[in-house]
Amino acid sequence: MSVRRHLLLAAVLALLGTSACGGGSEPAAEPATSTVATTETQPETTTAEPEPTTTEAATTEETTTGAEPPAPKAPPGVPGFVAGYRSWTKLNDAPIPPRDADPHNGTKDVYVSREQLANGRYPRGTVVVKEASRPGADFIGLIAVMRKVPGADPAHNNWVFVEFTRDARNERFQEIASGAVCWSCHMGALDNDYVFTE
Repeated sequence: MSVRRHLLLAAVLALLGTSACGGGSEPAAEPATSTVATTETQPETTTAEPEPTTTEAATTEETTTGAEPPAPKAPPGVPGFVAGYRSWTKLNDAPIPPRDADPHNGTKDVYVSREQLANGRYPRGTVVVKEASRPGADFIGLIAVMRKVPGADPAHNNWVFVEFTRDARNERFQEIASGAVCWSCHMGALDNDYVFTE
């Protein structure tokens, strides 16, 4: 929430005779700071539920003032165009378990921003996100991204592949692989426009 919205929220709440925290004296900007800290410490899962972007209290405050909830953010270190990916179409019915020689080792879910066309290909601009929690971990440690960019790589249906990982929940994701390392494996899904769903 912007500072301007916080000030507006504080003014509205002052007129109503309450404060942002139900009677406390914290400044209006404090809930946003608390929201970020709360979001970073909540456990991530591999279900289709979106990662929380606000606390319940912040959501209630925004509803009562008529303000819209904040836009979803991409995970730290991952490009902004994947923001809100858990609200996209999920391509797998159940979490995909780890397998032998798994390049994306972990329990995985796959999301796509646009529906597949009748010809079996995805339209330009499509983004596919595969997230995985590593064996024994309770947080998302891998995010692999495919983005269809016109003219980027015609030999591979213009998909741009990048894989990001992290070793701890509070770390930023770091790029570890891209390009040929990725598409050479995805040749196994050539009939499905390079997209694995199982």
